[in-house]
Amino acid sequence: MIRDSVVKSVLLIGGRRTEALEAAREAGCRVVFAGPKSAMTERHRELADAVFLLPDLAPETAVELALAVHRVVPFDLALTVGDQYSLAAARINHELGLGSNPLRTVAAVNDKALMREILRDKAVGRVSAAEVRTPADLQEFVEAAGFPVIVKPAQGSASKDVFVVTDRAALESTTSRLEFPGGDSAPWVVEEFLQGREFSVETHSTAGVHHLLAVTEKFTTENFVEIGHVVPARISAEERDAIADEVRAVLTALGVQEGPGHTEIMLTARGPRLIETHTRPGGDAIVELLRLATGHDIHRLNFAWLSGQPVDLAAEPLVGAAAIWFLTLPQGRVTAAGGLAEAEAVEGVTAADLSAAVGDVIAPIRSSEDRYGEALAVGDDADGALHRAREGVARLTVEVEPLEPAAPAAR
Repeated sequence: MIRDSVVKSVLLIGGRRTEALEAAREAGCRVVFAGPKSAMTERHRELADAVFLLPDLAPETAVELALAVHRVVPFDLALTVGDQYSLAAARINHELGLGSNPLRTVAAVNDKALMREILRDKAVGRVSAAEVRTPADLQEFVEAAGFPVIVKPAQGSASKDVFVVTDRAALESTTSRLEFPGGDSAPWVVEEFLQGREFSVETHSTAGVHHLLAVTEKFTTENFVEIGHVVPARISAEERDAIADEVRAVLTALGVQEGPGHTEIMLTARGPRLIETHTRPGGDAIVELLRLATGHDIHRLNFAWLSGQPVDLAAEPLVGAAAIWFLTLPQGRVTAAGGLAEAEAVEGVTAADLSAAVGDVIAPIRSSEDRYGEALAVGDDADGALHRAREGVARLTVEVEPLEPAAPAAR
């Protein structure tokens, strides 16, 4: 299958990593980069034919900048690989008539309330959900659905501000922590609490056909912060087929036409149910896990498609397994940190990192930003890769002392 129109020049918006720029150049595309100054590296300058930087590039400003840039340095498509500028890129393509995924599709994957609204009457596994504009909306949903429920931002990422409401005391506590700014859009979404095993599904779409690249098994804390991933997921062929069918149905219902996809699924007793989906590659080094475990390079695959090269994904090679595990720490102050060389020396570990430093104050784990190290490893199978990644993290030695309670204020 070959794309109808060939992309010869691309605007890439934001991102400190350069894999997408490298893939674009390898595919023969001219590259224009726009972003905040903080995202710029020397490698960006080497790869880009033109660069446009601002001290702080807000998404709405990115749209205005891109429309102005297009008049001087025309491009065939605007792209980004993260959440921050995804809707901005879709608006640019819409305004300039450049095709790719429809604006409403990208808006839906960035707005959980809109996503659930579009899917409500489609042939996908039903998840009870409602918009929450006021405390009364949340109360009404709980009265109808019962406990437990999950409350999350309508637009959010990195597992921030996700609340599980299990009883009336938790309902009151959660309601007191939510902000309701008013206006037309709902700031929160409430959904039935899905129970089961959680996975993400990595896909690449071509002209509305959705190709499964891998199912990733994920591991989370009690408050849904991701602490590990492994490719391939340890599931049966029947479970994999059911997950794949659900993801394809979701992407079709939302109108996804092309490009990378990262869809989060809960495999429940009723079958697979959608948590959320994205028209971008997965984060948390899932792109690297995918490459190591299957041989698929999502960025090269995408630019091969965009540049008019034939894409054949009928065969899905599996060359091994890859896993990543993250370091989480108890609350307190870091008094010692080390072990990076020891982590890197573990058999099968391909990369390790330690960001905790002496003097750091460790806060409660509330999002993916509250992780302080990682190890990525390969293995012959998922169990082996997981064991090596966990062993790598275990070699990271970080000591944390409890913080002394604050002294009472003087009268």
